Amino acid sequence: MIMYLYQKKTFLFLSFTLFFFASCIEEDLPARIKQQKFTVTSNATNFKYNVKIGSLEEIDVARDYHVVYLLDGDDYYNECMQILRSKNKEHTIVVSIGYTGDNKRGIDYSYPYDRGFDGDSGGAKKFIDFLNSELLPTIAEDYQINSLTKTIYGHSLGGYFALYVMMQKEQENPFDNAIAVSPNLMWYNSFIFDLEAAAKELDLLKGKNIYMSMGDLEGVGMNASFDALTKQLELRNYSDFDFSYERLENTSHRNSPIQGFKKGLQIIE
Repeated sequence: MIMYLYQKKTFLFLSFTLFFFASCIEEDLPARIKQQKFTVTSNATNFKYNVKIGSLEEIDVARDYHVVYLLDGDDYYNECMQILRSKNKEHTIVVSIGYTGDNKRGIDYSYPYDRGFDGDSGGAKKFIDFLNSELLPTIAEDYQINSLTKTIYGHSLGGYFALYVMMQKEQENPFDNAIAVSPNLMWYNSFIFDLEAAAKELDLLKGKNIYMSMGDLEGVGMNASFDALTKQLELRNYSDFDFSYERLENTSHRNSPIQGFKKGLQIIE
């Protein structure tokens, strides 16, 4: 099903080490937010991450939740938690993934390696290994969070990764849904277009749900790629795959992340 929307205006776990655990309310978080956090060094990527688990209530181990894995959590976590509170999303938990020290998003969120990129790149496969073998098992086993659905959220290059993990075939995709806001669809000569074609042939998107949005002020190239991918997905005539997309008017690249998160939550309601 294709939908068209246009808007105007404690713990040690096998292969990695957890250093810090706390349950607290940060001063700049809205009232009522419950939070746990820890730091982890991944064996898969060799990078150190700050992870926060945010919810509107104390987590009930007997309950199932919609769990959103938030990329670039250092930038967007607080605002996303404010949105959960404003929409009273008691059944939704945010797992925020940020970095300790240098930000490694250029490596973690990209594949293939692009020698034209200013910095190292191409580490998305290792990052998927981190998610599958390290982070997600910790959330489920050490924090006893039962997932009704799992959603990956990403903006810009993170949006590209959200699409990549849904469409690639070499590793297990642990997610039911993806929210891809202002995705960098031009990465590596628009590699994602060929990946989508292969995903269609292998039926990798069966039972999945993707929301994608782009701000109309994000430039000609970004918007042209957005139009091309939405058209390609429309023409595929998928079955048992829900895809919705939205043009955010009067919205720049800088202003799209939170607006896109808020609207993207519709796919897990």
